[in-house]
Amino acid sequence: MKNKTYIRTSRFIFVLAIASFLIATIQGVLYYKSYDPFFKFLLVMQNSINAFGFKASVSIKDVIAFMNNDPSMLNTIVGYAYCIAVFTAPYCTISFIYKFLERILRLIIGFRRGKNCKHILIFGYNDDVKAILRNNTSDPKETCIHIITTEKIAQEEVYSMNKSGYVIHNIDVLKAKTEELPTLFAKTHVEKAKNIILFEDSSIRNFSLLQLFRLCEDDSAERIKLSEGTKISCRCEEEGIGRLIAEYYNNAAGSDAFYDLELVNFPEMQIHKMYSDIPLHKYYESSDTKLDDCTVHLLVAGLGQMGKQAVLQAMNLGVLSDKNKIIIDVFDTNIKRQKAEFINQFSTETFEITDNCVRLKNEAADGVLEINFYALNVQYLDFYSLLRKKTGDIPYTYAVITLENIDFAVNCAMQLEEIFCENGQEIPILMRMDTDRRLAGFISSENSALANVQIIDDRSCIITLDMIINREIDKRAKEYNHLYNNLSIISSDDERVSDNSDIDPETEWNRLRLFRRSSSKAAAYHDEVKNFIIPKLACECDIDLDTKLEQLLGSEGSVMKYTGSAWRMNGSEQDVLENIKKDSFAYELASLEHRRWCCYMASIGWRAGERSDRFRRNPCLVTQEKLMETKPEMCKYDLMSLMARYRKKS
Repeated sequence: MKNKTYIRTSRFIFVLAIASFLIATIQGVLYYKSYDPFFKFLLVMQNSINAFGFKASVSIKDVIAFMNNDPSMLNTIVGYAYCIAVFTAPYCTISFIYKFLERILRLIIGFRRGKNCKHILIFGYNDDVKAILRNNTSDPKETCIHIITTEKIAQEEVYSMNKSGYVIHNIDVLKAKTEELPTLFAKTHVEKAKNIILFEDSSIRNFSLLQLFRLCEDDSAERIKLSEGTKISCRCEEEGIGRLIAEYYNNAAGSDAFYDLELVNFPEMQIHKMYSDIPLHKYYESSDTKLDDCTVHLLVAGLGQMGKQAVLQAMNLGVLSDKNKIIIDVFDTNIKRQKAEFINQFSTETFEITDNCVRLKNEAADGVLEINFYALNVQYLDFYSLLRKKTGDIPYTYAVITLENIDFAVNCAMQLEEIFCENGQEIPILMRMDTDRRLAGFISSENSALANVQIIDDRSCIITLDMIINREIDKRAKEYNHLYNNLSIISSDDERVSDNSDIDPETEWNRLRLFRRSSSKAAAYHDEVKNFIIPKLACECDIDLDTKLEQLLGSEGSVMKYTGSAWRMNGSEQDVLENIKKDSFAYELASLEHRRWCCYMASIGWRAGERSDRFRRNPCLVTQEKLMETKPEMCKYDLMSLMARYRKKS
């Protein structure tokens, strides 16, 4: 339904126009009363029409003279009303012309668009949506973007957006009855839309909007059915709501969901871009340190949403071998409350949780992963004294400052750089700077004061339409999932020639639970780390990487035989496992990937036990040695990163 304020304004202008016309008509009848009826009618109509044309035939000066000559009550009242109508009538004309031009503009833009124009619906109109529109580079002739919002947008802004090719729909579909939805959505081309972006500020509201659309064949027929291949991007930054949305979407798991759902978390995207641009292992890129000895020692100042993402993603991206240490030190003034919220998703069966430390249990994964919490204010000397001590014990290799207070953040960055330089270290220091882009630009430029400090990209810079609807990480995750399915059906004793390599990865993807999707994305995120790990491990093992890949995974591979579109196991499950164990390079990578998977699963709250997606249990959440005993058939999947690399090389 239309915004009430907008409706009232339109009605007011209409009533004002009628009143102005009637007053001008009455004034004309009184002013031209001595004329012949025929000419009197023409003069009255001319005056009433001219009043809307910015030049009334009867001027205010004429009305004043008329009132002075015949100062009756009627003439006085009508005269004063007419003097006001002379100004209100042109205002009504301007409003009409403005709306008329706006509609003409929409019509012209509509004609210019091709028949195959791509329709994109964006729900919400906030700073994030404005950033999307500001960064948009799509051709208005080929892409029509519809903004659906309950917010009142100024007419000047609406006109400007219409000129740029955007269509504004001022409606609140959540307040409408089910039978009213087709009418409300009629002008949005929702049933043809290829992308729907739910970017309201409230995660709950986005979830409610999601439920307007038909999920699968068994869903209510009253909901709106989207076209095949539609992707819905739903903004959600709350853990609880995210799980609720996942549970809702998972109802279609195993069948063809009518749309592809992607949960969008801006802090997660910002931190991922940070780790992509400046990886956690950067400190070791030019070092001779062996992978097993590469301790990732991360400092995180501030445990807000971005700080939490910095820690969670480090649990996945910090895995450089099956033995390397990952130590994360988190500092916050209100650490008790922040820690309680943060570890709420962790399982006590997987982590040892104490007042000041969270440590991954030895039986849950190989290597060392621990998170230390410190209730210290970055303004105080105690904070820097502790840092000097910890730097002396185990040098830091990366620092992230996510404090909202700019003064505290800048002071912290300068102090950290000084401490690290005192120890002869040049480690990456990443700092949040959302609110002052001028200062961010200065810090990003070369200057001696903050030489090693870099800025975490502001969300307004990274939010683009292409980033949301064509995320590269989504494509890579779909390839991983397709590879996983491809591998799972080809065994050494399978006489079938066909495989599932011709199955559309999009179709496979739409049948997955959101958990499986996030798991594939975590593996895809780690690709950039493996681009560092795999060549370095090959160097440590003193082997030629291309030759080793062919030896392990080629057409006559010792572990897997490549068929040209998929892999066939070289022997039984046990034979494959034994062949992996015999080759130190393959075994190291398989152990690394299994540890990475365990750390990721632990970070999202899973624990060991009989397989249950509902209760977050998986029997593979154990060490590599234990996995080979209990689930030997699963070990081959830990070589998927090598398979992806081989196929890309081929």
